[in-house]
Amino acid sequence: MSAMADKKKIRVAVVGAGHVAQIAHIPAYRENPDVELVAVVDDDPVKARRIRKQFEIGEWYDDISEMLRRADVDAVDICTPNYLHAPMAIAALRAGCDVLCEKPLARSAAEASKMVDTADQQGKLLMVAMNNRFREDIGALQRFVRGGELGEVQLVKAGWLQRVLDWRDREWFTQIGMAGGGALLDLGTPLMDLAIWSSSLRKPTSVSCGIFGKKARGQVEDSAAAMVRFAGGACLMLEVSWNLRDPADRSYLQIYGTKGAAVINPLQLHKSVHGNLVNVTPKLSPGKNFYKESYRSEIDHFIECVRQRRTPLTSGKDAIGVMRILDAMYQSAASGQEAKILE
Repeated sequence: MSAMADKKKIRVAVVGAGHVAQIAHIPAYRENPDVELVAVVDDDPVKARRIRKQFEIGEWYDDISEMLRRADVDAVDICTPNYLHAPMAIAALRAGCDVLCEKPLARSAAEASKMVDTADQQGKLLMVAMNNRFREDIGALQRFVRGGELGEVQLVKAGWLQRVLDWRDREWFTQIGMAGGGALLDLGTPLMDLAIWSSSLRKPTSVSCGIFGKKARGQVEDSAAAMVRFAGGACLMLEVSWNLRDPADRSYLQIYGTKGAAVINPLQLHKSVHGNLVNVTPKLSPGKNFYKESYRSEIDHFIECVRQRRTPLTSGKDAIGVMRILDAMYQSAASGQEAKILE
């Protein structure tokens, strides 16, 4: 039995004490009996001390390097701004820790590849926090599609449109150097991962993309629309926005095949049976918030992978493929022409 398996609890440090850490990650770790939260790291000492006290975490630090030198940690959870993902993950991996990193994994495929290469060299796990893959309704949809119930998937439509936001409390979101991109990178990364994974699309070949809403040099887009082509002829249509002029946010995923269709929000599955369209939507857990529960399932999966030394469902290598598509989207938007997706 490995030394990791002998340990009673997995010792975790959370780096970045912002919204997603406080609302999703830290509560999920606290509910997992196999976890000991030993440290929280944030460059705001007041916040770090407050979070440590609120969630009864072992220690607080304002610098990840100091934490990695002084704390006995098995795994590091990175919930910081995008530009810090790569350097922090690489430092944690080199210190001998497994890493869970919030999405997007990096600002580009090249940056993500360095993170994955480091994980491989160190023999450590690198998991990306794609929580939507752990939703109960998405799991049912994915099994339906992979079971061949839709026939050959031909068209996937995905969108995530958010109402106008005020970024004054997170100004780094709007700066290209820190964020790496705008709504396309922020919303498009998890949306595209979800669409491709759940529909089993393979081998993206090219993309056409338009981005909108840049206000000044160095700022990022607030909206984007794109079409991705796949080998065999299937297409993915994607739209994202931080600037929806509508009373409510919108999100959707629609998968159309030769034998049926699948959509979410809410989940509906239909297939053709003897020439008739039949509703085959399974019963799901009543009253459950699938989105909220997905974070707990994601964290539990990460801890299980650390303990059992298993490859995560949302590995860093998977994320590189999505980042290559995003790189091509930005290239297409800049040139005004279709861009090839490099492997």
